[in-house]
Amino acid sequence: MVVDLMAGTGEVWPHVLRRFPDIGAITALDISHRMHTEAVERLHRQYAEKISHLEANALETDLPEHFADMVVSTFGLKTFNPEQQSILAGQVARILKPGGCFALIEASDPTGWVLRPVYRMYLDKVLPQIERFFLNGAQDFSMIGTYTRNFGSSAHMAQALREAGLEVSLKRHFFGCATSVAGRKPD
Repeated sequence: MVVDLMAGTGEVWPHVLRRFPDIGAITALDISHRMHTEAVERLHRQYAEKISHLEANALETDLPEHFADMVVSTFGLKTFNPEQQSILAGQVARILKPGGCFALIEASDPTGWVLRPVYRMYLDKVLPQIERFFLNGAQDFSMIGTYTRNFGSSAHMAQALREAGLEVSLKRHFFGCATSVAGRKPD
């Protein structure tokens, strides 16, 4: 059983299902039922029987304790402040089975990188303009610059997960433009 927190359009589902073909099901947890329905219809129809949607706030999910073998999240952490990240870490620890694993990745602010100003301009100015002109005025990326600047990196989430009793590894990707936390719940 896999739980995808803040599942959005399910960009991770095909990768998880290819990597682990024997997965029984993915529970896609997201606050927006419409986003899930449209994602399955437009992008993931071939996986529909393996993906169920739970319309819920990831910070308040009532998934049972020890429910998931794996918890994943792609690009949802940046919307949470440090206090909310601590709550989410507690949820991850609660819903994981002993021995279960997790992997969370997030766009980050690559402080100290020589090309950071170019990256910041891309997130703050270019990406929202591309979205406005080529994606029918969608608003998905209008705040990405602000979110990544406020988020920084996954360092706080890594600490929160450790405090929740999980084994954690923190990694930087693409010169710090993304950071991930992965690990497992001890047996």
